[in-house]
Amino acid sequence: MDYIPAEAFDELWEKYNKKIYAYFRRQFDEATAEDLCQQTFMNVWRYFSSYQGKIHKSKAWVFTVAKNVRNDYLRTVQSRERIYSYADLSENQIPVEYNFDEALSIQRAMERLTKEERELLSVSQYLSSREVGSLYGISASAARSRVQKVKAKLKGFLAEMEVNL
Repeated sequence: MDYIPAEAFDELWEKYNKKIYAYFRRQFDEATAEDLCQQTFMNVWRYFSSYQGKIHKSKAWVFTVAKNVRNDYLRTVQSRERIYSYADLSENQIPVEYNFDEALSIQRAMERLTKEERELLSVSQYLSSREVGSLYGISASAARSRVQKVKAKLKGFLAEMEVNL
């Protein structure tokens, strides 16, 4: 079915806006996540005309745009994921059930993964194996295998720190 660009863009926005925001929110503060989500959809709109409204595997394509926006942002600010220390949180921001030791151990285990491994885990939360494979140029089974290996590696790091989730 052929769409005029505005209709197709609106469809992509409705389908993926919240997922793209959640992708950024896992990595950045709320304001940055909103800005990066907006930038992603501005880029989607800009690039959309070159695809003439015909995008196969639209979820993978939109997440590829988001991934590129993220990488551009990190290069621009010469930063990496922000790690909140205890001093960054006021007492009323801390949920009662929050386990700082566990959260700190998980953060440290995640830091031991490569940037690519962390990114793979992040996108695998929002994309199917087929879509992850499309994003990385590999088969769905290869994508599943890579994700499982990274999860096992992370689990091993957590076990070394005696963290059981």
